[in-house]
Amino acid sequence: MNSLLSFLPELFEIGGLPDYQDVVRRNFEEFIAQQQFNANQIRFLRAVQNVFLKNRRLEVADLYEEPLDRFGEDAVERWFSEEEVDELIEFAERLAA
Repeated sequence: MNSLLSFLPELFEIGGLPDYQDVVRRNFEEFIAQQQFNANQIRFLRAVQNVFLKNRRLEVADLYEEPLDRFGEDAVERWFSEEEVDELIEFAERLAA
C-alpha cells in the first residue's frame, strides 16, 4: 500500500477504484493529448511522469536531474517554452494535491 487510493478499496472492501499510478498515468495522457507535442517532447513527458510517480511531486529543478538529464542538459529549453514548463509544473502540483 503506497497511497490513499490503494488503501481505500481494502478499507471499504470495494473494488474498481483506480490506484494512484493509474490516475496519474491517465491524467498525463490527457495533458499530452491536449497539446501538440512532438515525439521528443512526448518521450520526455513520459519520463517526467515516471519521476512524478516516484517522488509524488515535481519541481523545475527535477527536469534537469537524473533520469531526465539523459535527454541532454538543454532538453527542457530545446523542447519546451517557458510557458509550457510552467503549465507542466502547475499540472503536477494539481496532481500532487
